[in-house]
Amino acid sequence: MLRQANTNASHERSPQLEQPQGQNSRPQELADLLNTVAAALDAGHPRKALELLQKCKVKSPWVNNAMAVCLLRLGKAPRAVEMLKGLVVTSGVCFRNDVPAVFLTNFATALLMIGNVSGCESALAAVPDQRDPCVQQLRNAIRQWWASVSFWQKMRWYWGDQPDRPVAFDFPPGRI
Repeated sequence: MLRQANTNASHERSPQLEQPQGQNSRPQELADLLNTVAAALDAGHPRKALELLQKCKVKSPWVNNAMAVCLLRLGKAPRAVEMLKGLVVTSGVCFRNDVPAVFLTNFATALLMIGNVSGCESALAAVPDQRDPCVQQLRNAIRQWWASVSFWQKMRWYWGDQPDRPVAFDFPPGRI
């Protein structure tokens, strides 16, 4: 059983992962840039995608989210956490309810990559649509990880320590 009380705090593009209209939809003026970045990520070139974003000089939460995904793919999860934290957390303790679900799932992914499982669970709980494919992928990764953790590691985790075994991903982390 996963510890869900007392918690604080992608994925390749495919048609089923596209965001609905409203707060989750990408700004039209950034569509070409974000599609180019997503294509570079899908091709396995996160450094090239990051360079594209840095050169564009556009200030947008969507650009910051995309940069964080590039950082996740480059294995720089702590930097991605800091970048995404500014997008999804308010007052240092609450998740904003006006941000796109993709920002929250990317933040949850980054937290999971740095070993903060309970923070990841908290961020996932803040996603309005719990059937979101990214939410399901992350929850499945946590379930598989939990099944692989020894009894003593679980005991240490209940007391606030993080097991030495990282959560494994069978999908590319983050989505645009």
